[in-house]
Order: sequence, then C-alpha cells, then structure tokens
Amino acid sequence: MTRRLDLVMAATRILLENITYSEPVALQRYARLLARELTAWVIVDVAGGPRLRRQHVSGPEDQRSEKQARAVAAVDPQPGSGPYQVHESGSTMLIAHAEDPGALGDGPDGIPLLMLLGATSVLSVPLTDGEHAYGVLTLARWPGHRHFEMADVGLVEELGEQLALAIRVDRMFRHRAGIADALKTSLLPRQVRQIPGTEIAAAHEPASTAAEGAGSDFYDVYPSRDGWGLAIGDVCGEGPDSAAVTAAARHAIRALAHLDADPEAVLRGINDIMLTEDFGGRFVTADVGHLTWRDGRLHLSLSSAGHPGPVLVRPDGRARVLNGGGLPLGIFPDAEPSAQELDLDPGDLLFLHTDGLTSACGPDMVQFEERLTDELAALAGEPPTVLVSRVREVVLELSGGELRDNVTMLALRVGQPPNQG
Repeated sequence: MTRRLDLVMAATRILLENITYSEPVALQRYARLLARELTAWVIVDVAGGPRLRRQHVSGPEDQRSEKQARAVAAVDPQPGSGPYQVHESGSTMLIAHAEDPGALGDGPDGIPLLMLLGATSVLSVPLTDGEHAYGVLTLARWPGHRHFEMADVGLVEELGEQLALAIRVDRMFRHRAGIADALKTSLLPRQVRQIPGTEIAAAHEPASTAAEGAGSDFYDVYPSRDGWGLAIGDVCGEGPDSAAVTAAARHAIRALAHLDADPEAVLRGINDIMLTEDFGGRFVTADVGHLTWRDGRLHLSLSSAGHPGPVLVRPDGRARVLNGGGLPLGIFPDAEPSAQELDLDPGDLLFLHTDGLTSACGPDMVQFEERLTDELAALAGEPPTVLVSRVREVVLELSGGELRDNVTMLALRVGQPPNQG
C-alpha cells in the first residue's frame, strides 16, 4: 500500500510540474514513470476526433526495447483492438493471461503487437474524468513478471483518471490562452491605419505579469463621419474576461462614430452601453478624438473619460499635456466626458498613451510621468515610429524590464494637407 501511494504521489507530481506546459511532455514522463514502477509496457492513446492516436509508448530501458517501442508507436489503434474497445465502451479491459495475439491489434508488418512486445498480460483503462473521454492507458507485461490481477485495476484506473484530469486542465488553459490571443488581436490592429496628410505609429508593451497573456489596453484609428477618428483606452482588470470588455469598447467606439462623430457623444454612448450590460463591475477609461482638415490645419475635437491627457509636441520642442479628466465609463449614468478643441499645424505631434506608461517606475519609485514631457520634447521632429520606439526603450530601461501595467502609445504627426501634396 505504501508503494502504491508513493507511485500515485510521484505521478501527481509529474503532472503538476508539467501542467499548462506541454501535454506531450507530460504524457511521456508519466508513461516512463509507470513503465519503470509497474514493470510493464505503457501505451498511451489519445482521442483525436472519432479516432484514437498513439501518443507514446514506454518500456524497459534498453536498445531493443526502444526499437519495439518505435514500432508500436507507429501504429494507431484500429477498430476492434482492445484499446479501441475500451475507448468506445468506457470500461476497463483486464486480460490476465492473454491468449489472443490480436488483443492489441497488428503492427506495421502485420505482426500482432502483443507478440512484438512479448507480452502475456494486458490491462487497459479509459482516460476519463467522469465527463469526457480523452483516450486509453494500456499496460502490458511480459513473462517473468506477475500477471495483472483485479487488485491492479483500481490503481491503474486511478492513474488513468489523474492523467485525464491533467489533460483536461492543460487543454482548458490552452483554450483560454487561445481566446486571449484572439482577443488581443482584435484589440490591437495588426497595422495602424494612416490618416491622409499625417504619419501615425503605435506601440504596445504588455505588463511583465499580464494575467493569461491578455491585455486590457486598446487603440484604434478609423474613418468616421466627415473625417477620421482615433481612440485609446484601458479597462480595469486583466484576463480574457477583461479583454472581452475591451474588444466590445473598441468596436463600439467605431460603430458609434459612424452615427455621430462627436467624441463626447461617442463616449456617452459607450457609458450607456456599459451601464446596460453586465460587465462584472469593470470600467473603461478612454480618449477619443475626431480629426478634420480645415484651411490647411488639422482640427482636433478631443474628449476624455478618466484617461490621461495626450501630449502635444511642437516642432521646436515645446510640449504640453492636454486636458484629460472626465469620469471613467460604466460607473455613473450622468458621467460627462471632458472636451476640448484645437488646431494642429504641420510638424505638430499628438502623443496618446495609457496610464501604464506614466505609472512605470524604477527602483527609486519615481514614476515616468515626471519625465514624460522632457523625453518627448527631446524627440521633437522625429518620425512617430522613432518616437514611440525610443519612449518604449526608455520606459523598459527605467523599470528594469518589469512593467506593472500594459503600456500602449499612439503618436500622430501632422504633415501637409492632402490636397497640397
């Protein structure tokens, strides 16, 4: 009993160490442990759609056995074979004295796998967590070792259930990571849309400890009624749920801007949506702008909802922070965004960012907010791509590569009006 408990603990440790890392690696290490401790061939078959696919084979650690293992691993279980029947029925198969050489099916050259392994006793259990079937775990012993008995069934079924649970958890994490990646793609455009007569660049640096790989920042540049829109924002919280809210906010901003380009109206619409829907208490901060060319100047209508104000950088190096403020979206029904209007001349640069940039700090706990305007002023006249790249480098250097929050930047430099070439 002590040895059985030790085996179960060792098997559990292997699965915990490899969870969310690599299913094939976990299966391989698990099979090798069982082969060594139970003195048996161990075959792991994993369900792939309606079929079973041979995932791993382990046996005695010698050169001849490696060749046999490769031969067995090269053949997927066929309908009618023992493992296939176990998978279909969900019931354990115990053949204490295997007299039918075809119990495990045939090998690559038509030789029965039971004969190829030289096995005389077989125990095959379903890999199931009680809800889903993930495959089959099969043990086969050769002469000179005791045959499998009913006393072995409980232990191997427990080991099979452990393996099934590990597979389930691993796939769940991978599925959630896949969702997070897909959502991240929807939050951050692969390529920044360019507004005629301007040059635009963006950058995103995820937090060093971003939960499940999904950021809550977003930015966008999009056509709107009578001009162009740009937006940058952040959702409180992390993970796929937060990313779903962020994706909804980004795409809702686009949709609302087609109905009414006024940034204030857009943000009020987002606030109404968030108060109507259940977003788990999350709220959004955002800056939204509307841009139109007027008499050779780029007119900006800017509205903010609890988000840091953008920085306006003149060609001569003067830099000032524009008004931010307003209340975050999704908290108060009567939250009114802040608003301002200004005209941008050729050479002017508008720098928008999330609060992950200004809150980044070094060992002295001095935040980057103290250096922001100086750094941007020193980069006056540089193309937006150079500017955001340099700011990113400075922030990572300041924080030692350990960002507490996502950092997102969007920079727009005004050029010549499109009708003037």
